[in-house]
Amino acid sequence: MALYAQHTPLNPFDIEARVPKQALEAANLTPASALAEVAANPFNVVPHRKAEAESRGAPLSAVQPVQQIATQSAFGPALTEDHLFWILVGLLAFLAFAVASKRDIVVKSWRAFLNENALNVALRDASGLIGSTPYYLLYASFLLNASMFIFLIARHFNPETFNRIGFLALCLLSTPLIFASKHALLYLIGALFPLQAEMHRYSFLIMLFNCVLGLFLMPFNFLLANQRPYSGFLVFWLLALAAIFYLYRYLRASTIASKFLPEHLFHFLLYLCSVEVAPVIVIIKAIFGAS
Repeated sequence: MALYAQHTPLNPFDIEARVPKQALEAANLTPASALAEVAANPFNVVPHRKAEAESRGAPLSAVQPVQQIATQSAFGPALTEDHLFWILVGLLAFLAFAVASKRDIVVKSWRAFLNENALNVALRDASGLIGSTPYYLLYASFLLNASMFIFLIARHFNPETFNRIGFLALCLLSTPLIFASKHALLYLIGALFPLQAEMHRYSFLIMLFNCVLGLFLMPFNFLLANQRPYSGFLVFWLLALAAIFYLYRYLRASTIASKFLPEHLFHFLLYLCSVEVAPVIVIIKAIFGAS
């Protein structure tokens, strides 16, 4: 009775090329109908067809899931909260070392930030290697914290792209390079034109104000790294605080350039746009353009 369960006269285990003609004639099948019968056989061996990716020349190993492609970034692996915490602890340790190099460096910087006479005293004390080293260390602490601040701001707006170790390394390298280029340009202007004393004073003013700003950025970087519900408000509040710092610095710097403004207003505006405003716009465009 089991033999009657087979509805087709052909053996389901037969291979298409090996079906004898006598079997086709006995079953009253033409070659075309025999092909259809064999094709319906679930055990039939059919010719292998290349996948669509292989037919286009791309190996199957190169085809990745959409989710895996979306999580990849040009800046390398992602950073975790633990990584950011230990990096910030290292920046805090460097700040402590900078302050310990001269105990009253923070007090002198803050007084010079508020008062013009205290700025003159700080400028006189910063002469020589021993006197200028504490300011340079505090300035280096600002550059590190400013790099971390830029990284955290960019990460807030696009964490998938910028929360990467490569982007953090880029910030740590580009921020000191930008400020070093600015100081080199001021030195070049003072060497080419009779403005050496004014450019030296303005360069020290930039360094002093950045030292004070770095002290403010240090605790807020810890808050931004945690990504709490208030992070959005904190980001814009810190950006406004940095803008106020720089506006106040420009106001203090205007006293240095006050005697040159009436005769060289065009050159001052040219310097302001090319050296002060343009780098900030380039950084903002690069961050939002990459996002």
